[in-house]
Amino acid sequence: MKKILFLSLVFLMVAFAVFANGSKEKQSAEAGTGKLVIYSTTYDEEFNMIVGGFEEKYPEIKIETVNGGAGELKTRVAAEAENPQADVMFGGLLSSDYIKMPDAWEPYVAKNNDAFPEGFKNDTGSLTPITIQLVNLLVNRAEAEKLGVTIKSYEDLLNPVLKGKIASADPTASSSAWNQLTTILAAKGGYESKEAWDYVDKLVANLNGILTSGSSGVYKGVYNGEYVVGLTYEAPCVTYIEEGHGDVVEIVFPTEGITAIPFASAIIRNAKNMENAKLFIDWVASDEAQKLWAGSTARQANTNMPTTNKTLVPVGDIKIVPRDAEYLAENQNSIIEKWSTIWAKNN
Repeated sequence: MKKILFLSLVFLMVAFAVFANGSKEKQSAEAGTGKLVIYSTTYDEEFNMIVGGFEEKYPEIKIETVNGGAGELKTRVAAEAENPQADVMFGGLLSSDYIKMPDAWEPYVAKNNDAFPEGFKNDTGSLTPITIQLVNLLVNRAEAEKLGVTIKSYEDLLNPVLKGKIASADPTASSSAWNQLTTILAAKGGYESKEAWDYVDKLVANLNGILTSGSSGVYKGVYNGEYVVGLTYEAPCVTYIEEGHGDVVEIVFPTEGITAIPFASAIIRNAKNMENAKLFIDWVASDEAQKLWAGSTARQANTNMPTTNKTLVPVGDIKIVPRDAEYLAENQNSIIEKWSTIWAKNN
């Protein structure tokens, strides 16, 4: 009997130790230790600024990163659904990604969500807006001067001398190229407008069968003089200006108008490092991180805060056209199919 009682006591002590150790491990994870795997679509400056700030805040968390285009990384998330290889998708997400892939994202609302204005809150329960992206054209000044062209509008891209000299990514794979396509449609008459799609047809013909491998290929190609003009987005272009290269490239907001697009981050469903993923989402939505964006080449999603980077053109000086996010979410496949048909016809 004594032996049985002794063994029972030992068993209870071991069980308690295991439980206590498990509790400590859980508490450690919640306190910010262990690992965090990030799928990131952000450009270098933005990544270093925000992820670097997170690392300073949680130095015991080991960060592992996979960089890529939004389309590429979303494909990975979908393919890895049964065994997630990342914890967070940092950037590159639109509201349509929740509608198309609702089971891919873990339900979570950042602690600071209520500080954001209406329209830029997490209204899906999973996607946390972090920045606002403006699309633009980037012009290589010297190459444009050689050809004797002035580029101030989308219409100017149809100039025959620009054939094969325009950089664009693939809207079926690149979020920035998709946003350019939908902005063009909105600015040229509407998503279902014959006039707008006729313009897209002519623009595709002037691309002359050339698409860059990704978003970065557009602005880098223009900066390096491989192309005269590129359809790209604001933040990396502003970096060139801040680094003193305004004599090389010029940012142009087309006179027809552009759209303002909120970009989001999200926790991947069943993330293996869930508590650290929640810490990261809380961080990107925090006042501290949003102020970093406000002073950077990107525009913060919390527009209740002022933008403090003087290099950025005030939004009030840019023509903004409405963007119907709900329509685009519901009709993305048909728009892509129509673009693909036009591309195939011209190439």
